Amino acid sequence: MRPILILILAPAIVATPAWAQDPPQPPACAGEVARLGPAPHAAVAAEAFPTSTFTLTPGPDAGLDATMARAITAMGSRSIGAAVLDEGGLWTGRVGSDQAPLFWWASAGKLAVAVAILQLVEEGRISLDDPVSTWVPEVPLGERITVRMLLDRTSGLYSANEADDVRADPRRRDLSELLAVARREGSLFCPGQAWRYSNTNYWVLGGVLERIEGEPLDAILTRRIIERGGLTGVRFVAPDDGLTDLEPLGPANTEAGEVEARPNWVGAAGPMLATPEGAVALLQAVLTNRLLEPDTIRAMLAEPWPMFNEPMFYGRGLMLYEPPTQGPPIVWIGHSGGAPGVKAAMVWSPGDQAYAAVALTGPGSAEAIANALLNARRRP
Repeated sequence: MRPILILILAPAIVATPAWAQDPPQPPACAGEVARLGPAPHAAVAAEAFPTSTFTLTPGPDAGLDATMARAITAMGSRSIGAAVLDEGGLWTGRVGSDQAPLFWWASAGKLAVAVAILQLVEEGRISLDDPVSTWVPEVPLGERITVRMLLDRTSGLYSANEADDVRADPRRRDLSELLAVARREGSLFCPGQAWRYSNTNYWVLGGVLERIEGEPLDAILTRRIIERGGLTGVRFVAPDDGLTDLEPLGPANTEAGEVEARPNWVGAAGPMLATPEGAVALLQAVLTNRLLEPDTIRAMLAEPWPMFNEPMFYGRGLMLYEPPTQGPPIVWIGHSGGAPGVKAAMVWSPGDQAYAAVALTGPGSAEAIANALLNARRRP
């Protein structure tokens, strides 16, 4: 087993949204538009997705316990919770603060929103090529933005949380307020022209779900994800949620420009609270056909777009990773999340035939810890 310090100091996969260079302001969007930026990654091969379902039978692993103890010391996190699931069963561990059972998974919760939308597609109630203006007429260029573009973040919509006045007044805003900011700031490029991380895409998808289903988002996701998947240790947040079962977040790093965020403020951009074992069970339910058909799952990574000049790529609510390694190249499938005071990742490693889920509060890298845990779990 490699020392965890080497893994932590290796080039890390980061999950905090950033964009090194904004594309030019869009021309008049009419007809076909030329693509901007790098080409998407090749489609992920079908054999990279899991074919077996592992039982959630808990068991000890002293090596993983030791890895977690070294991780919190090396990273200085307030608390870390993690789970690893493979054919040997389920290991879970927690170090540091232990004030409440659930962690906030921030943007990793977008996976649940994407799955609920894709279930509607499978049911024939919407199409990936439908214009979003059908349900949310306030969206700028909504007659050209499709459901597919929202899922894979090629809509060009400005991320309302990045506006100076929004950052200066952190609080919950409803969809109409967020869309007003997006209209004021203007689209960053024509729909379908490029890729850009924007929370507005998933706020709009949440609005689509609510307007089709006629229920609040947390109720829709509870029914479509938790109840359909038979999951425990997972719940979705309502705007008036008291968050009494949430592990306290670390403080925002104001010197780095972070502003306070809370799960009951961000809606569809990060609606999930979960234990690590709940998060790993959710990812397994998604990837092993309990929530979606196999063709739908594979299509989620048919055209993953490069993210942040890092070895990571975004599909239709799923991420593809190429984590650093000292051996042969490896890939992961899953989703990461990051917000001030919390980092999270839940991944499937085809090479290891194992899942890992990690959430932490305070500083640290959830992906680096997942990498260390998978290495420690690996059998000769």
